Order: sequence, then C-alpha cells, then structure tokens
Amino acid sequence: MTAAREALYTRLREVLGYSEAETLIEIMPQTSDITRTDIDDLSANIEIVKLRVGHLEDRMDRLEDRMDRLEDRMDRLETLMERFDDRLHDFHGELRQQTRTFVLASTSSAAIVAMVSFAAASLI
Repeated sequence: MTAAREALYTRLREVLGYSEAETLIEIMPQTSDITRTDIDDLSANIEIVKLRVGHLEDRMDRLEDRMDRLEDRMDRLETLMERFDDRLHDFHGELRQQTRTFVLASTSSAAIVAMVSFAAASLI
C-alpha cells in the first residue's frame, strides 16, 4: 500500500471506523494516483451517508416518542382494566346478597298471602 493510500486508510478509520474504512479501501482503485477529485468524491459520498444516518436517527427518535406514548396509553388501559375487575368482583358479591334478599322477601310474601287466604277462608 502506498503512503498516500495508507494515510487515507488511517484517516478513514478515524472518521468512519474500521469496517467502513476497509470497505472503502477495497472498492477504491488500486492505483497510486489518488487525485483530489477522488478525495472530493469520497467526501461527498461520506456527507450523503451522514445525511441519511441523520434522517434515520430523526425517524428513530420519532418512533421512540410514539412508542413512549403507546406505552403510556397501555398503562392507562391496564389501570382501567384493574378498576373494572375490582368493580366486577364487588358486583358478584352484591348480586349474591341481593338474590338472597329477594328469595327471602318472596318466600315471606308467599307465606303471608297463604296465611291471609287461610284466615279469610276460615272466617267464611
């Protein structure tokens, strides 16, 4: 590797990282005549990649915000479901109590009607 190519490779590793620098060095022509145009083209391509990464980061941030809002909504829904479950539990107990009261009142009413009918029949 020529000194210029080695210097470029070293700088690319600093800016892009090892894997990306390897990729770029591999696709660059093996000539020792690296021109300023080649470097400018490479720089322009790097700027395009940076912009794309920036857009991707923005989209990821928006997605993270949406996920946070969804998590908040799910927490509120869970709270509502717990309250509903508590109310439903109380409902069953109240329904049992009301049924007992109704059966006792109905039985008592039927007994009273039977006694009044029997008393009225014995007076006749």
